[in-house]
Amino acid sequence: MATRRDLTAVSPDKLGKLPGFTRVERHSALFPKRATKPGEARALAKRALTATAAQAQPGKQPAAKPIKAARLTASDLAKLRAVHQSSAGTAEMIGQKLAPEQALGTAYSALVTYEYTKLKAERKARLAKGESPKRVDARWQQIVGEAAKAFAAGGLRGIKEADLDRFSSELTRSRANFNAVVEIANSARDVVAIPAGGPSTAAGNFVTVYDRFIDLNQIVIPTPADLCERPIEGKYTKHFSRSFSLSISIPYWCPTWSNPFKWCTKTVTIAGVAVSLGLEVGYRITCCGAIAWGQAYAQACVSILGRSTCVGCTARVIGLAGISRTGSGSSCSYGLGVNAELKCTVGGVTVFSASVPFGWTITGPCPPAILPCNTIG
Repeated sequence: MATRRDLTAVSPDKLGKLPGFTRVERHSALFPKRATKPGEARALAKRALTATAAQAQPGKQPAAKPIKAARLTASDLAKLRAVHQSSAGTAEMIGQKLAPEQALGTAYSALVTYEYTKLKAERKARLAKGESPKRVDARWQQIVGEAAKAFAAGGLRGIKEADLDRFSSELTRSRANFNAVVEIANSARDVVAIPAGGPSTAAGNFVTVYDRFIDLNQIVIPTPADLCERPIEGKYTKHFSRSFSLSISIPYWCPTWSNPFKWCTKTVTIAGVAVSLGLEVGYRITCCGAIAWGQAYAQACVSILGRSTCVGCTARVIGLAGISRTGSGSSCSYGLGVNAELKCTVGGVTVFSASVPFGWTITGPCPPAILPCNTIG
């Protein structure tokens, strides 16, 4: 069983000291000048938040980069298994000192070796059933040649049958390691066949998971009676929890006995990641509008071969909108929509990106008729 390795939260007062950390931006919005009819505010808020989430369309996937195949060992496979079994896969990569390019290379070699191992078992079964040894051996030599080409595409040239057998022995040495590779192979989706012969250079990368979800639970902020005369400032914490799959998209050899030349591009899941962050939101409110800002960060870093590799997850406020104003006279309820962004990266590649709009309600005095409300004040 893999040891759980959670991301470590960074306190808001230390965020500015992180390398490459961007300054927290402030977002402002005015409340609508025209009052909303009673009972319509919540429906209006739902429509506005839904529209905000719908704008978070999936973006581009990371560019593929050459894969560096690994000379497979049980130790490499144990690291991959630990990541696969963890509920915090990105943090586990750091704990295992498994850099992103190493994870890609190990997964690639493990999948190619798994395909070789399956055909090796089929060869034995065919001979046991009395199939022509000459015909079986002829096919087997083709399989060995194609497996060697697969490793050459990953940068390992000159691989012989003895090397392939050694990789296969490393894969099957541990039942736990073998089962982890089988699970990764069986998770394949978005399978696309590649023309016979495969690529001369195998290239792949981690996959960005795009998501959007709406939180309709209204946050109510108490306000004083003199809101129009004296702005209030404060902070609150918004908690986010989300899970996603840590996946890679790679081309690799996917043969059958009848077609040992087959290649496929597949997206396979190597781990799951559970994100939990507390976004500290700061605000300044008047009866004309509001300003909001906020950011949270969790990270894990380690030095691998003199290079610092980090995985981190951020939450930050990226937008604010005035949605509604209900009531009249001395009491009004104001509706705001806050849009937050959740993002996780590993090795400079974004593996998760989500838009999270949520509602915000303030109850206080209505703005005086003589108040222009062209600025927040």
